[in-house]
Amino acid sequence: MTATRPRRYGKRAFLALMLGMHAAAGSVPDPGWRLVVIPAFERPRLHEKIPGSQTAIIAAARPAPLGLFEYATTRGAMRWAGDLGAKDGTKWLADAKIQIRRGKGRVIDRVLITGPDPMLSSLALTPAFYGRFEPLLGDGFHVIIPDRNTIALYPRLAGRIPPSEAAALLEIFLVAGHPVSREVFRATHDGLVADGILSEE
Repeated sequence: MTATRPRRYGKRAFLALMLGMHAAAGSVPDPGWRLVVIPAFERPRLHEKIPGSQTAIIAAARPAPLGLFEYATTRGAMRWAGDLGAKDGTKWLADAKIQIRRGKGRVIDRVLITGPDPMLSSLALTPAFYGRFEPLLGDGFHVIIPDRNTIALYPRLAGRIPPSEAAALLEIFLVAGHPVSREVFRATHDGLVADGILSEE
């Protein structure tokens, strides 16, 4: 693209834009914030608990260098992240890699969500997540987030998670560069609730 305005006007416009961004930075949270599930040991100053969970919490974060997260320090950023998830959750799900597996009688017995996005766990905290998978897996379906790049879903009414798959998810957690939790969560209209823990037995 070629600039057609005299240079002085372009410079003024650029300075006005920068001043506007600088002024806004103090009052409006960065739109890059998302609510994510993180391991409890990271415990940023501002976080929310997951009912019943001993190993995971919720925080507003955005990617930082070296695979780390930068955590929000204001309630405004937390609200912004929640609002963004409510607004854009359907699009985030549409962009995710979702594998649906059917067992006997063509009944869905597992959904696997994977991808390189370090913010993948934010999907599980959006209203669109429950709305998308509750019709497929039933009320209170199980949610497992062993690392930043994996979410596994199972129908709760089907009973326990197959031992071989529980062991595989536990292995992902144990060897992950960025583990999240070995807990099994239950999805509800109001968010996640801890419902158990992965084991190999």
